[in-house]
Amino acid sequence: MFADSTSHSQRQHSLIDCDAMCASAAAGHAVSPIQDRVASATPGKWRDAIVVEASMCGWIEVVTLCDDQSIMLWNHADLTGELLPGAPVSLHAVYDVLKTADAKHSVLRVGVGV
Repeated sequence: MFADSTSHSQRQHSLIDCDAMCASAAAGHAVSPIQDRVASATPGKWRDAIVVEASMCGWIEVVTLCDDQSIMLWNHADLTGELLPGAPVSLHAVYDVLKTADAKHSVLRVGVGV
């Protein structure tokens, strides 16, 4: 069961149609230059995590290593080829950026396991 920490209007704004060259700055779409800069400027807010599952619809479940917390995320793209189960990632606790070895992705945090 997940406690939803995101408002309905915020989810609706993020779930817009876009193609592979998405320019939307909504959560779960392209990482904006400002989002990238503020996430990089706050290195103490990154949380190491492991990918549990990623779906073709953009749903991503990760578990943080520091407190074993299950977190549900969403990104507009199909990241199943990149986010394999067991893959290490880092999640920025404030600016919702998911970092892999090769890329950074904006994510919409939709729930935390309880």
